[in-house]
Amino acid sequence: MTKTDQFGKDLARFALAPAPDVPRFYTTAMLNWLGCAMAGARQSATARVAAYCLTQAQSGLRPPIGRSERLVAPAAVLVDCLSSASLAYDDIHFETTLHPAGPVAAAIFGLARVETIPGDLALAAFRVGMEVECRSALAMFAGTAGGARGWYATGLTGGLGAAAAVGRLMRLDQPQMEAALGLAAARAGGTRGTHGSMAAHVVPGLAAESGFVAAGLARTGFSCGIGALTGANGLLRLVAGEPDLDLAGAGLGESHVCEATACKPYPFGFIAHATIRCCLDLAALPRQNTAGPVRIELSVSPTAALLGGNPMPATVFEAHVALRYIAARVLTDPRLAFEPLDEDFVVRADIAAMMPRIEITADPRLADAQAVCTAVLANGRRIEIRCDEAPGSPGNPPGADETEAKFLRLVTPVIGTDRADAWQAAVAGMADCQDISRLLAP
Repeated sequence: MTKTDQFGKDLARFALAPAPDVPRFYTTAMLNWLGCAMAGARQSATARVAAYCLTQAQSGLRPPIGRSERLVAPAAVLVDCLSSASLAYDDIHFETTLHPAGPVAAAIFGLARVETIPGDLALAAFRVGMEVECRSALAMFAGTAGGARGWYATGLTGGLGAAAAVGRLMRLDQPQMEAALGLAAARAGGTRGTHGSMAAHVVPGLAAESGFVAAGLARTGFSCGIGALTGANGLLRLVAGEPDLDLAGAGLGESHVCEATACKPYPFGFIAHATIRCCLDLAALPRQNTAGPVRIELSVSPTAALLGGNPMPATVFEAHVALRYIAARVLTDPRLAFEPLDEDFVVRADIAAMMPRIEITADPRLADAQAVCTAVLANGRRIEIRCDEAPGSPGNPPGADETEAKFLRLVTPVIGTDRADAWQAAVAGMADCQDISRLLAP
């Protein structure tokens, strides 16, 4: 047995191992995901996918979060995960650029539509699924792995996490769990070429659906070898060539690398978080010190400069990662750092006027979680603001209280204050809930 094969079997064994006490982190992450799903449920991308799924089959199951269509469970999983991704406000695992919670949480609630799932078991499965997802991504994209950065990591590994979580709740045995992971690997996909369009948000949804279906097929006895994930022609080797299994497998079952995931503090791509922090700090200075800058010099990592270099975004999807627009937006009105972009996106006149003053430079000395913002004033004075740990990065994760405030900020406009408060309280008590399907509708 090769080391890669052993890694796949270890992942399956870990997914089925007895669960330790689950930290509050996972309740907070679940709260964040539910808020994002509710807030994104009325986006046109969500509506289009729901309308498509509605044509496939109908049932009497609970509808997707925040919607009314009666869809079969796999379709509801797809729509729920898409909703949670559509505002670019979900979560981020910086080391792998994953958005781990969405595919796993959506798949768990998909199963809750057809089977009774207690909250404590759901949270344990959520933890397992996120861990399988993150460790698989580490194998392909971190350390010495050679995975091309053009792959959309959530699309490749989200199905693995979803399959592990749902398979655990289905009480699959070891061969069935290996089949579920293999089937999820067989359907894995997604490239960053989808960014700038609705497709960027459907990729996690497709991963969630594929993992959910993979676990269900495995339970019926549908066969697939773990080699679809770990073999010579399996996902890990095809993407990375030489996957970093030492890094990915280190401490499996003893430590949880997924706990470096942070609920996003801003509704923009992770590459913009350090820039946003710099601009907020600059905007907070006394106006007499910063009024009328001639220009803003923004230095970011080469990756951030490459992905965020669009000088004038034309759509909401392009704007999620357009650094010049994002910086101008925050400097013009700091409150907009926390507000999701309008779907009928247009660049406001005052923001458009600020954008030409912003110069972006790629600095190879900076990491993706770093940025330097220098305001050059009319009198020649220079004011430098630096961010070395962007909010949402491993060294600067938002607290649970910040995520709770974000949840209410997202959900209250949709369902009202009383229902939002009650829903938040229900999620906080999820571990004691005997049937989590009750959490699907606030």
